Amino acid sequence: MNEKQKSVRILTEGLGIAENSMGLLALGIAGSAAVVCEIALSLKVWVALSLVIKPLVDLTWRWEFFNVFNQSVNLQAILGVLVALLNGVVVVYGRRKPRYSRRVLLLLAAATLSVIITPSSWGVNELVRLFSGVSFFFTAGLVLGEKRKFDRFAMMFLAILCVPLVLSLFQVAGFLPFEYWDDLPDGQQIGRASGTYQHPGELIFFLIYAVPLALYRWDETEKGQRERALLIVFSVLAALALVFTFHRMGWIVIAVELALWHASKRQFKKIIFGGAAVLVLAVVFSGWISMLFGNVTELFSGEADFASGNFIRGRGAHWIAFLTSYAQGGPVRWIIGKGGSVAQVSLASIFEYAENEPHNDYIRILHAYGLAGVCLYVSLLTAFFRESVLHRRSSDPFRRGIGRILLCSLVGVLLLSITMEPMRYPTAVWYLFVLSSIACFLPKSVPLTAVPAAARPKSLQPG
Repeated sequence: MNEKQKSVRILTEGLGIAENSMGLLALGIAGSAAVVCEIALSLKVWVALSLVIKPLVDLTWRWEFFNVFNQSVNLQAILGVLVALLNGVVVVYGRRKPRYSRRVLLLLAAATLSVIITPSSWGVNELVRLFSGVSFFFTAGLVLGEKRKFDRFAMMFLAILCVPLVLSLFQVAGFLPFEYWDDLPDGQQIGRASGTYQHPGELIFFLIYAVPLALYRWDETEKGQRERALLIVFSVLAALALVFTFHRMGWIVIAVELALWHASKRQFKKIIFGGAAVLVLAVVFSGWISMLFGNVTELFSGEADFASGNFIRGRGAHWIAFLTSYAQGGPVRWIIGKGGSVAQVSLASIFEYAENEPHNDYIRILHAYGLAGVCLYVSLLTAFFRESVLHRRSSDPFRRGIGRILLCSLVGVLLLSITMEPMRYPTAVWYLFVLSSIACFLPKSVPLTAVPAAARPKSLQPG
C-alpha cells in the first residue's frame, strides 16, 4: 500500500469516527432535550419546589461561582435561568394558556427588542430576571390552581420564610452582622435588619406576599393547632423583623395591605383598632419617627434642597437623572426604551456619572423598555386587578381568598414601585405572576359543587 492509499484510508477512518462522534453528540443533545421537556411538562414538583425554596436560595447571594459578561453567576442566577428554561418549554408545548397570555408575551417581546437594539450586560441581566419571573404566569396556575395544593404551598412558603425572619432578629441581637447600614440625618449610622439578604428591601418583597397568604390561612376554619401555632410564630417574627428593617415604605405598604384585607371582609372595627394602635405608637415614638421621615417632611415644609440632589434621600435626583436620560433618547427610544436601567447624564450639582438605580419602577421600565413596555406593564396590572375583583366577589371561598391575596399583593407592588424597583428583583416579580397565573387559570364561572346546596337557587337543586 503506497502513501496515497494510506492517506485515503486514514482520512476515511477519521471521517467515520467524526460521523460517529457527531451522531453520539446529536443523540445526547436530543436525549437531554427530551428529558428537559419531560421534566418541564410534568410540572408537579419543580414549580412548587422552586417557589418554596426561593427564600433560602436568596440567602446564598454571596456564593459567586464565576462571571459572565461582567455579571456574577450564583445560585440565584442558576435557578432563574433554569426556571425560565423549563417554563419556556411549557409555553411552547403546553396546551392550556391562561387569560392575558398574549399580553404577557408582548411585554416580553417588547423588552427583548429593547435589549437587542441596545445590548448591554446590565440589560441582559435584567431581561433574564424578567423572563424567569414572568414565565411562571404560564405554569403556576396549572400546579397551584387547586385549593389543597395552594394551601400546602402557602404553609410551606411561610414556614421557610421564618428562617430569614429569625436571622433578622439574630442581626438585631448582635449574633449576626448587619448587611446594610443607613445614614441618619444627625450623621450617625444605624444597622437595618435584612435577614442576611443584601438589602432590607428583599425581605419586604417577600413579606408583601407572605402577609396576605398568612391572613388567608388564618381565616380558614379547618386549620389545625399546628398550623395555627405556625401562623402565630410567623406573625410575631414578621412584625418584629419588619420594625427593625427600618424600611419606611415597607411599614406603609404592610399597613395598607392589612387594612385592605380587613376592609374587603367589612371588618372595620379591626381597622379602627389597628389604626388607633398605630397612632398611639406614632405619638410615643414621634421623635424617632420624625428623624426617620425627616427627608419626606422637608418636601411639605418647603425645606427640601432640590439643587443638592439629596431630597427624598437622593431619590428625587435619581428620578430627574433617569427622566433626563429618557428624554435625551429621541422619538425612537421614547417608544422602545434604552434596553436597561443605566442612566448616563451630566446634570450640574446633581449627577455627573452613570447611575443604575432609579428607585422608581415606573421610571425604570419607561427608561428601559419605553412607552411600549410601560403601557403593556400597566395594562397587565390593570387586568390582574380586574381578575382579583372578579374572584373576590365569587361565592367560592377559595376564589375569594385568591382574589384578596392578589388584590393586596398588587397594591403592595404598586406602592413599593414609587420608591423601589420590584419588577427588577426576582423575588417580587416571581410571586406576582404566580398569583396572577392562579387567578387567570381559574374558571370564570363557579362550579355548582363549590356552592353550598342551601345557597343554590331552587331551579338548580337536585331532583
